[in-house]
Amino acid sequence: MNAAVIAVTILLTAQVREIHPPRPTIPKGTPTPAPPQAPLKIRSRKERMDRYLVASLRRSNIDAWVVVTREATVDSVAFDVAADHAVGRAVCLFVDKGDRLERVAIVASYDTDAFEKSGLYTRVVPYGKEGAGPAVKEAVASLNPKAIAVDMSRDEPLADGITAGNLQWLRDTLGPDYAKRLVSAEAFLISYRSRKTPGEIAKLREAVKKSEQILAEALTPAVIKPGQTTEQDLADFIRKRRREMGLGPSWEDDQDPNVTAGVTRGHSGPSTATILPGSVIRIDFGVDDEGYKTDIQRLAYVLRPGETEAPPEVAAAFATVRAANRAAAAALKPGATGTAVDTAARRVVTDADYEEYPHATGHPIGFYTHDLGPLLAPAWPDRYGKLGSYVIERDQTFAIEPALEVELPWTMGGKVGFGLEEDYVVTDKGSEPLGTPQETLILIPSGS
Repeated sequence: MNAAVIAVTILLTAQVREIHPPRPTIPKGTPTPAPPQAPLKIRSRKERMDRYLVASLRRSNIDAWVVVTREATVDSVAFDVAADHAVGRAVCLFVDKGDRLERVAIVASYDTDAFEKSGLYTRVVPYGKEGAGPAVKEAVASLNPKAIAVDMSRDEPLADGITAGNLQWLRDTLGPDYAKRLVSAEAFLISYRSRKTPGEIAKLREAVKKSEQILAEALTPAVIKPGQTTEQDLADFIRKRRREMGLGPSWEDDQDPNVTAGVTRGHSGPSTATILPGSVIRIDFGVDDEGYKTDIQRLAYVLRPGETEAPPEVAAAFATVRAANRAAAAALKPGATGTAVDTAARRVVTDADYEEYPHATGHPIGFYTHDLGPLLAPAWPDRYGKLGSYVIERDQTFAIEPALEVELPWTMGGKVGFGLEEDYVVTDKGSEPLGTPQETLILIPSGS
């Protein structure tokens, strides 16, 4: 080989090494890096299914649950069965066979990947131009369930996910015999979807702690300058801190937080009204922490010139809503009904000679601010149906929010609202707060 050829060979070898550098040598015994972990919500849906699904079917006296969903008409609980991104009609069937839980997904051939990777199913059956009907008929006939729960409910929105069209399709597909076996999944879903895994409860504790930190920073003289700061200013500070902490709103951003400093006005966004001495500040606020929602209310009072403590009317109202909140928490335990919890709180308010509040005492929290689960509601059938009659179970999570309204002599234009909202988890024997409940009324100096 002549010198010119040797030179070219060396040059080309160098270029190849530059483009494809040698791989570093990995010492023997070095652990292989773990693959990225799936988000908690995805990991938990299989754990929830393994832990709770059969028990909830049996509690509800049904042996099968079917979810029918499709693009643009997605069922409210489609995520829980890995069907939230299905394009074609997807039919997810779960049947309690006594010794096993049959889990069958019948989906369009181009939708199978997500269902197979979810780990939720024993069988994923693809269909083509024949549609889902033949495979659905075959699966139901072979499993022969006696009662088939579908996601329809008069009173619980998140248990009412099947559309009229999908329901009619299912009835037509199954035929008259099996169509007669279709029942509401309301009771099943209220039991099943409301229960959280240990990891989810830990995440909610973290989220509540972050929520409380933001509110503690907001309700201080450093943020609230009476006579200058508006409700909107206070809300903007809270939103800013929420964003800085990498959190989202628990409900619509323009409504969360709800800040009221004066006459009550129910659910609404903050106004441009200035926060004045003598104002009761009520903040209803939550965060979304990686898909887990919180819902908390805090109360503060802006001292008037010369005051060192809240007036008796304000102190008494705060003490009453705090006592009502704690009474509900004491009643929140496995085996109790939502109505029993509501009654415990409502009685504290009415026994103190305040009018009863016109809403439920509390609601489930988790994936939604108002999530699936037993409602802590009074027995008002025209308002809440039977949602307050469902039994509380361990590992359910709730926001408890009794309230009252009172006229204050120095506040013109209507009553002032007091609400104290805390988040709780149900344990073996009772409940415990997910965070640190407010014990004393926060006092803001008047600045003069």
